[in-house]
Amino acid sequence: MPLSTTVFHQGVCSQEPVPLEQISELLKDPSNLVWVDAVTPTAEEIAALEEEFGLHPLAVEDALNAHQRPKVDRYDGFVFVVAYGASVEDEGVQQHELGLFVAPNYVLTIRHEPPLDIANLRARLLRATAELRDSGGPFLAYAVLDEVVDGYFTVMAHLQDRVEEIEETLVWGDTRSPENLSVAYRVRRDVIYFRRVVAPLREVFNALVRRDEVLFDHHLDEYFRDLYDHVIRVYEELDTDRDLLAAALEDHLSVVSNRLNGVVLKVSAWAAIIALPTFIASVYGMNFHHMPELHWGFGYGYALLLMFGTGGLLFALFKKSGWL
Repeated sequence: MPLSTTVFHQGVCSQEPVPLEQISELLKDPSNLVWVDAVTPTAEEIAALEEEFGLHPLAVEDALNAHQRPKVDRYDGFVFVVAYGASVEDEGVQQHELGLFVAPNYVLTIRHEPPLDIANLRARLLRATAELRDSGGPFLAYAVLDEVVDGYFTVMAHLQDRVEEIEETLVWGDTRSPENLSVAYRVRRDVIYFRRVVAPLREVFNALVRRDEVLFDHHLDEYFRDLYDHVIRVYEELDTDRDLLAAALEDHLSVVSNRLNGVVLKVSAWAAIIALPTFIASVYGMNFHHMPELHWGFGYGYALLLMFGTGGLLFALFKKSGWL
């Protein structure tokens, strides 16, 4: 995908296309704000961007290598931020890695595949002329990160709905269906993976507010503090969802265990009921010569009565105890 370059002069978006080799000239004018958006750039493109913006090689290396941990690194003249967006794809949570180079008069965003959808961001920036004019790159970076955090709430609502469905299914639904457990484990995996990318953002926003006062104006602190509060809220909700899933799985195992115990009790009771008449029949089936009942006229009826009587007595006792 080709690079997208947008130039804001005094906060107003210029509609004229800007060649990549002219960016360094545009940056000489402090009233210009340059935003370059790159989706999985090639090595040649990133080399050209490194030269035009004067980026540090270590930051460029981190931007090119995907699967970085969310973080913020301070370099001479710019800040490099790694964050992850999230979206709902096929009933699962899809993560989108995003790298931002932020300076007073430029922002370079690098989106890795699958790219984060920032289509709504451009319309928002067209309405923020005063903020872009006064705060430049830091406000544009805030707008990008705000889009990222806003997407968290959509994903969080989706996960909460799924957790509620799983709670009802695992405890009150068909506990014998293995599909229910598979769904529960998939949701738990989504919650854990999503939590992994949200948790480090607390430190990222905290660092942007507390440490980078020279680059980010003081009046932007409240903006990033708002993002920090939103991330904390999402993080706490994910902790709650994780606990609810753990409780639902424990309840499910308890229900299955209780049901299994009931089956074992019934099997044991019937085994005992069958075993005693079998024992009596085996005794009388030994055919020893000196067995008084073998020559007794009522011996057959007595043996049957003894077998059915003991079996019925055991059945009554087990029924009363709740085993049957």
